[in-house]
Amino acid sequence: MANAREWSNGESAMQFFDQKLQDNHLYLLDEPENSLSPQHQQELAQLLTDSARFFGCQFIIATHSPFVLAMPHAKVYDLDATPVVAKPWQALPAIQVYAAFFAQHRDEFEQ
Repeated sequence: MANAREWSNGESAMQFFDQKLQDNHLYLLDEPENSLSPQHQQELAQLLTDSARFFGCQFIIATHSPFVLAMPHAKVYDLDATPVVAKPWQALPAIQVYAAFFAQHRDEFEQ
């Protein structure tokens, strides 16, 4: 990553994931979206989805990102629930906060 100084933190992170993911590996990722814009979060979700689907990778991901949580075929666990349970990503409390925020500001998007 010799050109890391030329890229933003998020662009550097995307380069890292693009270069370091290898076929048939298990990855443990803790909030990989942390430095990424919403657009880059969507790109990361697609990269992870493709890596799992076509290249045999598996991922265990701790995230609050709706883009990452909404990855197709992901099994999502609510670690705040007791006991821990699988839930649809839309039912997670963090996602409900996003949904309520955008619902509250819906009129501002319709200008």
